[in-house]
Amino acid sequence: MALAGETHDPVLERAFTRITGGDVRGGNAVRLLKDADENYPAWLEAIEKARTCILFENYIVDEDRTGRRFADALAERASQGVRVYFLYDWFGCFGRASTSFWAELVQAGVEVRTFNRFSAEAPLAWIRRNHRKVLAIDGSVAFVSGLCVSDRWLGDPVHGVEPWHDTGVELRGPVVADVVRAFAETWALTGAALPDAELPSHKDPADEVGSVTARIVACRPGEMSAYRLD
Repeated sequence: MALAGETHDPVLERAFTRITGGDVRGGNAVRLLKDADENYPAWLEAIEKARTCILFENYIVDEDRTGRRFADALAERASQGVRVYFLYDWFGCFGRASTSFWAELVQAGVEVRTFNRFSAEAPLAWIRRNHRKVLAIDGSVAFVSGLCVSDRWLGDPVHGVEPWHDTGVELRGPVVADVVRAFAETWALTGAALPDAELPSHKDPADEVGSVTARIVACRPGEMSAYRLD
């Protein structure tokens, strides 16, 4: 998933809308988050404040200190009645987390799904992967980034290993609804659709909270929308 701004050229705007399938939304607040030191704390704070629904989609989730922090945070919210939907990529997480790691989340009430698990009936289908990294909370705040959930993104200062340099954005305003809809599309590829109660209403758009105009480019597995935009 990518975030694109407005071009102020009506011809280009129509072309971008046609190419990406994403509409321009005004009235958003956007905060730039650099590397894991800024992204992870913002994500965890938003999760801890969740009151109704958490949508989390990621490519790599390691069963390490970072992975456990997020798992514990999601499990705690689920135990308090927050509806938590967690989608991870089979190949990205292969060998990175134990069966008990995922089972504990399910037992806590998190609905966990795997994208495109390997099947002997279609041995080449595993090539289609879901690299999206998205988090949406209560339909009011969303995070779009390139960060997976792993200690590797933090680096190792003791051994002179720098953090993995990745940038993310925190989004508030009407554009958050497009992040939720994008998550719902991928979620539906893995089983039953996301309940209607979790989806934003077209009749009741979110309030404008800032001055940033933005467009969500939903890079769906197997599609080339971001490349076409470039």
